[in-house]
Formats: sequence, C-alpha cells, structure tokens
Amino acid sequence: MDLFVRESGATGAPAVVFLHGGQLSGWSLTPVIERLPVYHCLVPDLPQYGRSSGQGPFDIEKAAHAVARVIRARAPSGRVHLVGYSLGAQVGVQLLAAEPELVNRAVLCGPIVNTLPAVRLTQRVLGLFARNSWPAWTAKRGRDARRAGIPVAHIEDYRADTRAIGSTELAGIVRASVGFTVPEGLERVAAPTLIITGANEIPLARHWAAAVAGPLPNAVRRIATGMDHDWPLHQPELFARTVDGWLSEGTLPAEIA
Repeated sequence: MDLFVRESGATGAPAVVFLHGGQLSGWSLTPVIERLPVYHCLVPDLPQYGRSSGQGPFDIEKAAHAVARVIRARAPSGRVHLVGYSLGAQVGVQLLAAEPELVNRAVLCGPIVNTLPAVRLTQRVLGLFARNSWPAWTAKRGRDARRAGIPVAHIEDYRADTRAIGSTELAGIVRASVGFTVPEGLERVAAPTLIITGANEIPLARHWAAAVAGPLPNAVRRIATGMDHDWPLHQPELFARTVDGWLSEGTLPAEIA
C-alpha cells in the first residue's frame, strides 16, 4: 500500500519531496508549498499519519523505503530534492543513507539523533511518558487549534490528525524517533545537504546536527537566528526562501546564519 501524497506544481519542474514533522501530517507544510510554485512538490503523509494512518506501526527505516517508492513512482527523472523537518528530517537522513542515488540536494531541519549510550532505556522511558500524557494533551490541542495558529482552512485537518493517533500509536512513534541513531552509509551521499538548527532549540540540537553532518561529505550546517524547533511551521515564508535558496544554489536568507 502506497503513502498518500499531496502533489502540486508542473511535473516538468524540479521535483521536491517534503517530509513533515512528528506532530502533524503533510497538510501542515501547505503554507511552505504555496510559496514554492516553481517546483513540482510531493508531500507524503508518513506512515501512521493523516491519510496514511493505516500504514503502521511507524518505523523510520520502513518510512524511508515508502518515500523511496513515492520518488520512483512520482518523479519523472527518478531523482528529487529532499526537504525534511524534525521527524521528517530523521526519515530523510535514513533515505539518504539507504538510497543516496535518489536525491540531488537536501535540506534537513531539526534532525534528532540519539547519541546516548542507553538508547533502549531512553526509548522505554519516553515512550511510557508519551503514552501517559497523550490523552490530556490531545484534549488541550483540540480546544486550542486557533490559539496554536492553525489556519481556519486546516482546523479540521489538525483535529483529524489529533484523533488519528492514540496514546499507543504515539508511544510507538516516540520510541522510533528517540531510538534513531546515525545510520551507516552517509559517507556515500554525494548530495549537498543543508542542516539547520533553530538558535532557540535546546543545546543538544546542535550536537545532533553535528552528528548527522559529520559523515556527510557535502554537508553545510547553519543556524536559524531567533527560531525554535517548530519554526518551519510558524515562519513558512522564511522556510520557503531557505529551501529555494539552497535547492536553486542561490543565496540563503540573512536569518540563516
């Protein structure tokens, strides 16, 4: 079963696959996509999210293989640019390691990798925390959609995403995410890769970015000035300019320091 994919732009334009973060499915990147009309944009809902919710349980390696199938089926040249944010950046890193020949250039925003010695313990603890805290947080999210800055046109999408992932599913996603370590094979990646960390993220975020960049031959690290982890959602115009600047081999915005 294939992932659900939102598609926009001319099929003859450069193809870009966008991978969403861990809180919301692919619709959340619509404000970014709308600002990039010169590209052929492909935005899959990752497994267990949105309209791909039946394709669980979530696993980063399986998600990367599913995205690779999307690329082979939807990109006329069989190659794409790749943009991943948060959980989507983790899937993007895995895709680069497993099938580097599919990617021309890449943007990875806020990648998270586990560099601790007790990976399985971290998975268990945070998975349990997610399972126990999810019901109360879900109720709050449903009430606060407008306050969270969700556009009116997407409030129902927001609430549907919230309903689609229960505490058990969330615990599995959290375990997969916090258990993600730097995969083997990144040294074979030729694609120029921009790795961005928000300046206001937790200090560990820069360490994670460095761990991903280390084995990549053509990685460039940058800091998004004044931004937190969720800045691609809150600042879609800046994120779109950043993506376009990197993919077109042009100039990055001044805020990307």
